[in-house]
Amino acid sequence: MAMRAGAEGLDRGVAIRGLLLVHPYFLGTEKVDSDAIDPAVSESLASLWRMMCPTTTGSDDPLINPLADGAPPLSGLVCRRALVCVAEKDVLKDRGKQYYRKLQESGWPGEARLREAAGVGHTFHLLGPAGEEALAQDEAISEFLNS
Repeated sequence: MAMRAGAEGLDRGVAIRGLLLVHPYFLGTEKVDSDAIDPAVSESLASLWRMMCPTTTGSDDPLINPLADGAPPLSGLVCRRALVCVAEKDVLKDRGKQYYRKLQESGWPGEARLREAAGVGHTFHLLGPAGEEALAQDEAISEFLNS
């Protein structure tokens, strides 16, 4: 939505203040190190994408890979702040980190932050919301939203 708003604008003075990505579901045909955490899960996520979006061109479709050829330039992101949260044992971790790095390199004038939760996997905060890393992630998100 923040990319689309950058391209098309928003009505009635509406502004998107920030972008919060929590364990972003980004794919791509180019292998990344975190794919090896659990290759079966990596393939499952690609299959799930094909099922959810039967008209997709695959894992490099700009709808699921914001770094793919044909994707809108990250420099067009309409907000001025971004927080990307990843988890150490998540197969999607490196794609989230790659997005963070590319956003910083894109010429986008905003401030981006990356938070990596140690020793936990994808959506750990939903499976154990009272856990130490979940509470720390909640605190980081709260700080981001309220700053």
